[in-house]
Amino acid sequence: MPGRFIYIAHRSKLGAGRGKEIDIYATAGSNVWVVESKWWKDPVDVNVVKNLMKQGDIVKEIRGKNLKKITFWLFASNGVTESAKKLMEKNGILWSTKENLNDLLKDSDLRKLPEID
Repeated sequence: MPGRFIYIAHRSKLGAGRGKEIDIYATAGSNVWVVESKWWKDPVDVNVVKNLMKQGDIVKEIRGKNLKKITFWLFASNGVTESAKKLMEKNGILWSTKENLNDLLKDSDLRKLPEID
């Protein structure tokens, strides 16, 4: 992760229509992070990963030459399906579960995520 983000926005709209809202859009200069968060009871499927990649395509189009690097990160509270995992590995997409994120928060001296059923 970058040492410091310059800009962080939650629930950013990339345009009108379904699937065009980014949960977290962050920039560290010409490096952009696009983050999707799913608090689902079941593992996240490949359709969520494909939509995350489409959002990245829109960001690439908007940023143009000013985009040096784009990083994708999927937070899936209860994990991902095997096909989603393979697609993310193939495309270099980072992902974490609630347990992983709680470990990161603990290391940063921040409180754990709430329990949501």
